[in-house]
Amino acid sequence: MPDEYDYGAVRSSLKLKKPSNLFKKPQKKKRKKSKKHTDASSSADGGRTKTEAEQRFDDMQMKRKLERIDQLAEKSFGDRVKEFNEKMERTPEHNDMPK
Repeated sequence: MPDEYDYGAVRSSLKLKKPSNLFKKPQKKKRKKSKKHTDASSSADGGRTKTEAEQRFDDMQMKRKLERIDQLAEKSFGDRVKEFNEKMERTPEHNDMPK
């Protein structure tokens, strides 16, 4: 006698349409060690030489980086803390949380 709540549902195991090899763990690939001796500069650039414009660009980047480092080195940590505290005193306090 069928159950009164059995609306013709088929009771069987779940059938997957995908191939079963999707659920297997992938095999680890073995790497072969190569014994190539390359220059550090050529491996970083992919083995090509830089153009004149690229060299100028790199030089300017290095110059700007050194200028930023010099600018930061001029002030001590204490000076930077004082400057930050003065800046915080000048800002409005409308964003502060009330006690």
